[in-house]
Amino acid sequence: MIQKINFELLWWVITAVVTTLILLPIYLNIGEAYPFYRDNIILIVIAITWTRYIFFMKHHWLTFSNYIKAFFMVLSIPTFLYIMGAFYDFQSFYDDGLFDGVLSILPYDKQSNMLLYIRTEMIFFLAFAFICNFMLPFRMLMSIWRKINKGTE
Repeated sequence: MIQKINFELLWWVITAVVTTLILLPIYLNIGEAYPFYRDNIILIVIAITWTRYIFFMKHHWLTFSNYIKAFFMVLSIPTFLYIMGAFYDFQSFYDDGLFDGVLSILPYDKQSNMLLYIRTEMIFFLAFAFICNFMLPFRMLMSIWRKINKGTE
């Protein structure tokens, strides 16, 4: 049990470091003018955490309780709605050209590169979180079925 807790803590540290490294270029260039920090952080955490729960189920505390697995199955519904809302907000902001005001503090030659970085990483983690959120309930259901019928996992 101690190993599983240490494994979980290690992964939360890795998730925090990865999130920081991904958002650091945005923060260093734009500062607090970027309006999607919260959404971006949540999407990165969802993508990495749900991926861990899908592929490393045997190494997590989730394996002990079917109720926790069922909770994560139900949690995927509001998570899906959140991901779609974040995508809509980001795409509306992008399509309305509002990034021009946010990026105006940068020199003109750096604006297009920063906008490309922001759009690429945001869409990547939106898609990544969406796919993982779609797969998670099936993985939890498979784990519950294995535990009840086979006595494993």
